[in-house]
Amino acid sequence: MRRTKLSNPGSRPLAAVVFGALAFAAAPMVLAGAPSSAESCLGCHGADGISNDPDTPTISGASDFFIENQLFLFQGEERPCVADLFAKVDDAPAADHCAIVTDWSEDTIVEVAAHYAGQPFQSADQSWDAARAEAGAAIHDANCARCHADGGGDPADDAGILAGQWKPYLVRTMKDYRAGLRFQPVTMEREMTPLSDDDIQALAAYYASQGQ
Repeated sequence: MRRTKLSNPGSRPLAAVVFGALAFAAAPMVLAGAPSSAESCLGCHGADGISNDPDTPTISGASDFFIENQLFLFQGEERPCVADLFAKVDDAPAADHCAIVTDWSEDTIVEVAAHYAGQPFQSADQSWDAARAEAGAAIHDANCARCHADGGGDPADDAGILAGQWKPYLVRTMKDYRAGLRFQPVTMEREMTPLSDDDIQALAAYYASQGQ
């Protein structure tokens, strides 16, 4: 029997530590092989989970455990529901992320997570400042590498894929963590709270560079 995920998982805190905000929107059809419940996600994430919107993360290739926990966090409203992203999408199926998943069963969450986890990750096509990326590498090595292995690119750490994610999304999400708007373990809160805006921009540049 599959273990039920909790919105505030105590035994595997890293699963909730990821910079992964899922943006959902309507789409007319589902890619062959995708669960029908994933139709709510296609407009922003696409059937393959690869985002073309700098405000929306690519979710393909992340671990199923990580994606499941993010969906449970949305159900518990323990992370921002980002209604402003839905406002940009015509015919969005709901007001925000939390509304999308409010009635999803555990089986539905597991099914959707497994689909996107099984898709190959693709880095965002973006530029970055080399000096900022170098500064971000030092911050990552000192503060983040213990939980975000391989420059933030290892899905096996259940902390999401940071390497190659869109910089605007990363900046927004790190600021949410710094402001205490999202669940995070004490160990992560200790690292995020002191970060300056420049530190956050440097980390975003570093993770962008690692995805190339």
